[in-house]
Amino acid sequence: MPDILIIASGGGHTGFARSIAEYLPEKVDFVIPKEDEISRKMIKEYANKIYQIEKFRSPSNGFEFSSFLLSIFHSIEIRKYKKVIATGSNHSIFPSFFQFLKGSEIFTIESQDRIITKGKAVNIISKYSKKVFLHWDEQKHLYRNGVVVGPIVGKPKYEIKDEGFIFVTTGSEGFERLFNKINDLGLKNVILQTGKVNPEKYKCCNAFSFDPDIDKYLSSASIVITHQGKTAMESVVLYKKPTIIVYNKDWKNATTYEDAKNYAKILGAKFLDDPSDWVSNEEFLKALEKPVMPREYTIGTPNLVKEILND
Repeated sequence: MPDILIIASGGGHTGFARSIAEYLPEKVDFVIPKEDEISRKMIKEYANKIYQIEKFRSPSNGFEFSSFLLSIFHSIEIRKYKKVIATGSNHSIFPSFFQFLKGSEIFTIESQDRIITKGKAVNIISKYSKKVFLHWDEQKHLYRNGVVVGPIVGKPKYEIKDEGFIFVTTGSEGFERLFNKINDLGLKNVILQTGKVNPEKYKCCNAFSFDPDIDKYLSSASIVITHQGKTAMESVVLYKKPTIIVYNKDWKNATTYEDAKNYAKILGAKFLDDPSDWVSNEEFLKALEKPVMPREYTIGTPNLVKEILND
């Protein structure tokens, strides 16, 4: 059994963790944010043991000092593993750092949308990591220990179909301004995953908060609308769907505007500004009426797993 710990730090970071676990030969142990039931649902079938560590900073709640201290204390308590994969975000820092002090080999993953700038947490973790795994050749310049493996996504779960609906999803936090815009426009045949935003207010759509099997919607949609996150990459790489990336400017601790634009260009996706900055709805509606097929990529996760197991 591989002695591996994967730090699944919520949202798209947990998506990376599950993607890697799908390609590993056996179950491994995980760290997830405390009380993050979405992360637990996503990785439970791949986990032997699940540790919970406090998340002391989030886009919605900011910094919490008590959680910061508890994160340190509970990270120290985790036993030593031979190899540790940190999927990014501030939540990954303390568990990976204390594993490094205990003698573990640390690996980390830069976000798929960091093309020009480094992620703050990954930049810190990279200082004591053996390798930083990257998705695109355009990211090579970011790290001296960077290794381009290709887009890090899971295994395709469904055949590609077109059932004539628009699928909207923007991660576990949700994107209320975008959802309100779609609701106000009265678009037809919309399936909307809202995350932490209350789905009951969106009467125009088939709206729900969360489904761990997001692939059944991605694989069958005519077009996918999302934000500057991991789902855009999954939509393009796994299911070759025309994809619209709508920039969410509230994610100040996430990628920059220019990073997001470059990410969309790499994918061959349509990029739009935050809905609060739209002068009109014309560009959005045009993108829906005349969708553009994205670029094609080979899944890179098997390359990452080989790097981990054979290192």
